Amino acid sequence: MTPLKYIAFLLLLVIAVPASAETVLTVGTTGDYRPVTWLNKDTGRYEGTDIALITAFARDEGYSLRFVPTTWPTLMADLKAGHFMMAVGGISKTEARTKAALMSVPLAITGKVALVRCGEESQYDSLEAIDRAGVRVVENPGGTNERFARAHIRTATLTVTKDNHAPFALLKAHKADVMFTDSLEAEYRQRRREGLCAVRPDAPYTRVEKVFLFRKDQKALRDRFNAWVKGPAPNR
Repeated sequence: MTPLKYIAFLLLLVIAVPASAETVLTVGTTGDYRPVTWLNKDTGRYEGTDIALITAFARDEGYSLRFVPTTWPTLMADLKAGHFMMAVGGISKTEARTKAALMSVPLAITGKVALVRCGEESQYDSLEAIDRAGVRVVENPGGTNERFARAHIRTATLTVTKDNHAPFALLKAHKADVMFTDSLEAEYRQRRREGLCAVRPDAPYTRVEKVFLFRKDQKALRDRFNAWVKGPAPNR
């Protein structure tokens, strides 16, 4: 699915739901990764582009949809334990995840970049400039952001927070200097005009495919989703 096609069908979501669903589709999501998944505390509902995507799939294919909360550190264990049939929300395709779960077709291509306070981009425009004494790197726990930081930070101070929201607050409060995250999230934060900017988002350090995960026994569901994504989108 091209980026334009992906965006187009999100804008064309309709409210209609099938009169009867053939089965309940349980979907794990962290609800803490804008713009793809977040829990709206005012409404108690999950929102985001990946939430819209799986909602459209469930609607078109006749599923009743139920979201199940999970976390990045427990995502794979929760999937394997059967807490949900699939997982969505900015999930990077990795070798370890490929061995433990089934993957959808790639839904987006992104990569790791530095997120810093706006106006300080030139100070942190390379890994060498970041990994030096006095620089404070902060990461969310349990995902590919933390793994990337641990693989590349040797001299700078690395702090891993307890949740996904804390790194942004620490950056804005001048209690941290750099966060590595996907260009997808970094550019979203920049568009929100929160005072945080992506460093060279057009030249990320890595190439990352974003996918949906399916439990190993859900091959039929995975194949059905892939066929739906690749198919025509006029009704979406």
